Amino acid sequence: MEGIDLRRLRYFIAVCEHGGFSRASQSIGVAQPSLTRQIKLLEKEVGVSLINRSGRGAEPTAEGRFLLGRSRLHIDGLDDAVREMRRRSNELKGEISLGICPTIASLFLEDIRSFVGVQCQGVTLNVVEAYSGDLASLMRGGRLDAALTYRPTSPERLDIIDLFSERLVLVTSYAGVKLQPPRQLSDIGRLKLILPSEIHELRRIIDRVYQARGIALKPELELDSLGAVKTVIADKATQYATILPHSSVARELSQHALSASAIADRDMTRTIALVRPQESAAQHVVLPILIDEIRRLAQRLKKSQGSADTVSLGQG
Repeated sequence: MEGIDLRRLRYFIAVCEHGGFSRASQSIGVAQPSLTRQIKLLEKEVGVSLINRSGRGAEPTAEGRFLLGRSRLHIDGLDDAVREMRRRSNELKGEISLGICPTIASLFLEDIRSFVGVQCQGVTLNVVEAYSGDLASLMRGGRLDAALTYRPTSPERLDIIDLFSERLVLVTSYAGVKLQPPRQLSDIGRLKLILPSEIHELRRIIDRVYQARGIALKPELELDSLGAVKTVIADKATQYATILPHSSVARELSQHALSASAIADRDMTRTIALVRPQESAAQHVVLPILIDEIRRLAQRLKKSQGSADTVSLGQG
């Protein structure tokens, strides 16, 4: 015997609780002959007599009392689980606003959209793609429920979950060489650089490392559009270069539209974090579910990209 029919088990509990087939039949809305037949089938399933029938009604046998005590516990637990599931299902509705940096979107966005579409069908996912400084402003203004962004250097009023770190690389037009030697910070500083403006966390990371090393850095052009930066650099005639996370140019590298070189400084990394406002008014039940899924995606990304490009972080 692999199991018993839960419907028959519920009928058995009803007969025991009402002290007879007639009263149980009226209470649960099942015809008495059908109820009697289902109890007999249950007794056949378990292989023992469960009910003593008499002119005064019905009461459980010793084996029946044992099954009654155990089955009430499990049936009540199952009912509680179903009620909780229905409550959560009713709450999995509404809207979630998620911010994401352009350099992070390619890593997470399609998987997140697919997850919400399948697992949270009553939820509308609104995605805002913007640079880290703009995302921080939107969160502090209450316009985002969470954001996938660079770990902010000013974390006040924000909850931060570090996901993983990724090394930054020097990006140039396609050089025709598959593996290029690491570049020194001083050499990079003499190139025609395009960098994002100082409001963005990527620029702050780069400036912080250069200042710590005592090396002057002045980009020739500031440009806050990732797509535009890639287009300008892909044109060899411009001779521009930039500094970006490796993953943000992975497709262009595979298509031989751009080249990338490692940077000979271990502090040239970015940390991807999931950030949310501490005093968010929207306590949406789907947000913790989405956060758990993003953590799983991050773990998978760390494994797929390998230790050469990523640095593992805790989940605090």
